[in-house]
Amino acid sequence: QLSVNNKPPNTEGQGEKKDNATAPPAPPTYEEATAGEGMKSGAYPPPPSVPLHPSWAYVDPSTSPSYGSGGYPGDTEMLTSFSWDDRNVRRVFIRKVYAILMVQLLVTVVIVAFFTFCEPVKGYIQTHAAWYWASYAVFFVTYLILACCSGPRRYFPWNLILLSIFTISMAYLTGMLSR
Repeated sequence: QLSVNNKPPNTEGQGEKKDNATAPPAPPTYEEATAGEGMKSGAYPPPPSVPLHPSWAYVDPSTSPSYGSGGYPGDTEMLTSFSWDDRNVRRVFIRKVYAILMVQLLVTVVIVAFFTFCEPVKGYIQTHAAWYWASYAVFFVTYLILACCSGPRRYFPWNLILLSIFTISMAYLTGMLSR
């Protein structure tokens, strides 16, 4: 039977018999660390000096694959033909983005209105829920292709085809939910 009374002698304090010379120094207190006194007195080593722009971080554009030597064929012409500093280029870009967004929203509104106000279509989609799941699968696949594959979203016919499929499947999902 073990109890406190029949404990073997000299077991208390055995963990405290370390050699203080080999123990690492205690970390500084908050006041010591923020006062800067340790740096002045040499108590703490200075941080290693690292250049702001190390030489290993420089990439030569002529050898980089994204600058014409292995990237997409139209990238070099596009990089050299205009600058984003030109106001006209920015305006054309913004106009194109808003036009694409407007067409997407217009298609979505038309499909939702068709599903909401046309009674035969409304009855059909309420009885055939499998089309919803098929549209969800098409939406998910096109979303992954547009998000993960940089090739199809950069080439002219494929980017518009995938964006159209994505818009129609998303509009169909929205129409199904609005019934």
